[in-house]
Amino acid sequence: GRGSARDKRPPVPFMFASSTRAFAPRRSAPAPALRARSTTTATAMPVGTAVKVKSSVIVFHVPKTKGAATDLQGMQGVVDSRADDHEGIAVSATLACRVKLPVPDGSGKTFIAHLDEDELELA
Repeated sequence: GRGSARDKRPPVPFMFASSTRAFAPRRSAPAPALRARSTTTATAMPVGTAVKVKSSVIVFHVPKTKGAATDLQGMQGVVDSRADDHEGIAVSATLACRVKLPVPDGSGKTFIAHLDEDELELA
């Protein structure tokens, strides 16, 4: 008679046998330790600091300007929050300071601009 399909298969190579280490689970490197939470982030300009924009920074999102270019140089505001601190954990941020600045039309309204500490000085 005909042989079964099992008889026609080649033998299993030794390296795939279940008694070898080929099927043993791989041990990966230990997971990196989680960053410790600190209560404060050491910054030169903490939240609430009065600041002045010392360099020329052009923005287009100032309210009531209809998208016109506005230079922030010389404007004074307050550091509203820090983008380099998330729930006590230091994170990388390109523009670390969120500064609340007054709208130049004198309406008393404010807007937020993301600025680097190098673009600011203490007011």
